[in-house]
Amino acid sequence: MTRQFTSYKLGSNFDPALITKVSELNAKYKDQGVQVDEFYGSDRDHAFLAARPDFRLPDVNQKELEQYVRASLDAGINFNYTMNSINPGSKRELQDRQTEIKAFIRYLEDIGVHRITAANPIIFEMVRSVSSSMKLEVSTIMHVDTVTQIKYLKDTFNIDKVCGNLLKNRNKRFLKGAAEYCNDNDVKYEIMVNEFCGVGSEAATTHCTLRDACYTAHASDKTKEDAKLFDTYPMKHCIWARETDVTSWLKLRFVRPEDIYRYEDLGINNFKITGRTGTTKYITAMAEAYLSRSWEGNLLQLWKPLETIFTEKDELDFKHNIVIPNKELNKFVGKWFSGEGFRCEEELCGSTCHYCHDYFDRKFSDADLESDQAHMLGCEEEPINKPMKVIKVHNEGFRAI
Repeated sequence: MTRQFTSYKLGSNFDPALITKVSELNAKYKDQGVQVDEFYGSDRDHAFLAARPDFRLPDVNQKELEQYVRASLDAGINFNYTMNSINPGSKRELQDRQTEIKAFIRYLEDIGVHRITAANPIIFEMVRSVSSSMKLEVSTIMHVDTVTQIKYLKDTFNIDKVCGNLLKNRNKRFLKGAAEYCNDNDVKYEIMVNEFCGVGSEAATTHCTLRDACYTAHASDKTKEDAKLFDTYPMKHCIWARETDVTSWLKLRFVRPEDIYRYEDLGINNFKITGRTGTTKYITAMAEAYLSRSWEGNLLQLWKPLETIFTEKDELDFKHNIVIPNKELNKFVGKWFSGEGFRCEEELCGSTCHYCHDYFDRKFSDADLESDQAHMLGCEEEPINKPMKVIKVHNEGFRAI
């Protein structure tokens, strides 16, 4: 099959330098058929509409927003404004503010915003009440997990893009069906690549059961102090899961730069790079990793560490307590994409399946977890049949924040 152009949507922190750096990357990789063709983000003044607490959003005024959108367009990069809060307010509050929200939607269209992303259908309704031309994206926060849901959203709101449920990132059968429907109906199916969200207990990890709780908290948190209440609930559970068993990292639904081709082979050519509240250095590094289809560092560095939310330190300088060399995972996800594929959601992690744990144990179990290095065993020919054991990290690795 003819390979289509592959597009990335990149988070924006509203630093003008980011536009320049991404433009340079686009020029560098254009001949390889890949581009960042869309920024996404939102401003602090409209935090109630966004999936991030107020303190994590850039404090840009109306003039700065307009200038940023214009500069992005001049660089050939569209802007996607995120109104993706799972809870933008009660129905009474939305009733009282709908005139304000609709006026803002008109304003966004007037200044050149190309697309709006939403997680609550009531925002789709408001957009369509004032504009039939604004493009709409379904946020991953809506948890679209059936092809029929995509059809419903297309038929009802004329959405043109859907960021899929993180749970489905390695479900080959679903991805193939979603891609076929979307490609036949002028809808872009998008995969979120560098998201490591998940929870678990000893020897068992799952797609995060706390995602809705997390986004509900985001919708109401305004300050760092708000976010730290209840010992940073619910993020403390994510951190605890990795402190309990480091093999949990492999059980999450990340997509490495080297594995993008697996999705392209299924007909998927749109990808979202997370990290819009990160530093320009980090966002740019992630963009180049995926445009070049290669990351030489620690797998864990692909994700913005939760701990940096409160410290505001550079993400790439964060000292992880374990190193999982990304290049040692080139064959890891083959299990999910071979033949008819493999579906984790039909298994009991750690009981009916322990592939990730055994893979980690075989590759990295001789690592000194007190150091910054993980050493490979290099025993690829050995069968994966070792008994289960929990691989703990040392206490200094993750601390309560």
